[in-house]
Amino acid sequence: MRLFYLSVAALASLVLGCGTTKWSDTARTATEQLLLSTAIDRAVGAMDFAPLTDKFVYLDVQYLDCEDNKYVVSTLRQHMLAEGCVLMPDPASADYVVEVRSGAVGTDHHDVLVGVPAISVPTGVGSSTGIPEIPFAKSTAQKGIAKIACFAYNRETGQAVWQSGAYPVVSTAKDSWFLGTGPFQRGTIYDGTHFAGSRFMFMRKQGVAPLRTPDTPLTTQAVFPHRPALVRKRPPATGSNDAPKSAGGGSGGPQQTVSGSSGPSLPTGTSTAGTGSSSGNLSGAGTSTGLPAGQVVRLPALPAPQSTSGGSNSGGLSLIPDSWLKLK
Repeated sequence: MRLFYLSVAALASLVLGCGTTKWSDTARTATEQLLLSTAIDRAVGAMDFAPLTDKFVYLDVQYLDCEDNKYVVSTLRQHMLAEGCVLMPDPASADYVVEVRSGAVGTDHHDVLVGVPAISVPTGVGSSTGIPEIPFAKSTAQKGIAKIACFAYNRETGQAVWQSGAYPVVSTAKDSWFLGTGPFQRGTIYDGTHFAGSRFMFMRKQGVAPLRTPDTPLTTQAVFPHRPALVRKRPPATGSNDAPKSAGGGSGGPQQTVSGSSGPSLPTGTSTAGTGSSSGNLSGAGTSTGLPAGQVVRLPALPAPQSTSGGSNSGGLSLIPDSWLKLK
């Protein structure tokens, strides 16, 4: 049995194998995106929206034009909500408008080399030989810069209410090589010093002091209480059947309703339609007709006046029974 295992081990040592892994990179490196997002987080987190706490606010982003502007807008909305602002979907429903702009959102870098740079040495007519770079020490430093500013004003009066101030905020990343060994990575986007992408041993975690310590930092988990007193109730939508209708003339006009059960009697001498014809609609509530203010209904057709003993029908409506004067 022992000989069998030795034979298998000997055969395994003679077997050769290979494996491949497909790698790909995004158009923008993760380091660049981390530099920008970290600088944006710090710049927005330093803004103090306390003067707008419990206010109905609309965030105006029409003047924001920068790299990663969607991330800037979302970070601002998160921070405003965490600071107690009540965000509204449109300017008409808000009391205050917060306008945001960017002075700079981008990256730059510089390289430092101690050693022999890569050069090209001519060896003949039309030919040359390249000498590779021979570094004794080398470093590449990259910075992400964000300069974002906000201000608020009263939507109705146009008066200034608050402004955040504007100053650049920088995040850093630095890679170093010593005698060909590296990179040693450190900066504000790393939690300490890294060696070739991994945490370097015996290195303390580096921290960056925040520009301002808000009650709820942007990068921490939080749960917010519901404030029902700050919820605006929308007015009920008015349907087409609820709209008031204008009084129409003639018997074919739409009938309307009024509040109240009855009105005062019509004065003597009011002119009416001829015998057997339909009267027109009574309009002009609260006028000389003596009807109460509000909408009125079209009265039914007047009956033919009947002669009475000891009187004439010149009184017009005075001969109409009281039942006809009740508004429906």
